[in-house]
Amino acid sequence: MMDPEIIKINIEQEIDGFERTTLTRLLNSFEYIELEATEKRRKFLEKKSKSFNPDIDDEACIEEDAYFEEVNHFSIEKELRQEFVNSTAVWLFHLFERQKKRIFKSDQTNILKPMLAKKNYDIDACPDWKILNKELRNAANAIKHGSGSSAAKQLYKIAPNLFINESIILSETDIQRYIDSLRTFWTKALKD
Repeated sequence: MMDPEIIKINIEQEIDGFERTTLTRLLNSFEYIELEATEKRRKFLEKKSKSFNPDIDDEACIEEDAYFEEVNHFSIEKELRQEFVNSTAVWLFHLFERQKKRIFKSDQTNILKPMLAKKNYDIDACPDWKILNKELRNAANAIKHGSGSSAAKQLYKIAPNLFINESIILSETDIQRYIDSLRTFWTKALKD
């Protein structure tokens, strides 16, 4: 069996790497979508102004087309950002499952519960376990299987605030909360 300190370091590095890559590196790539959309509009108008023919072109139509270039770009990028944030929850839950399997040789609660109870860690009383094993698990499964899935129904019961209409809309704050819960869970679970 691997040294417990090495296990702790590996878990910390995985979580830190996940956080750095998803929230700092990748999510930040969506930071300037409004500016990009405005720039698309500007370039569209600039291109049209070079070939403007007052006999056949309508300024109002060109302005409207430029507006829709901007709105469409912003809308598509905003949807992609939301898809990215939601996918991040799926990736994080899969990381949690892999870690449990690697450390405990199982990701099943009925197997983990007695193992952790021997270390005086009652997962039923742990809010981090509930966040990870109920909210994050259901969110990940609902994102993968859709709003009509049993996971989506379970998620709605415990966290209706994560829904807008029938869509799951996770925020960067939600992902950070899940990451923080994952860190706290492992700190408690790997405590000597």
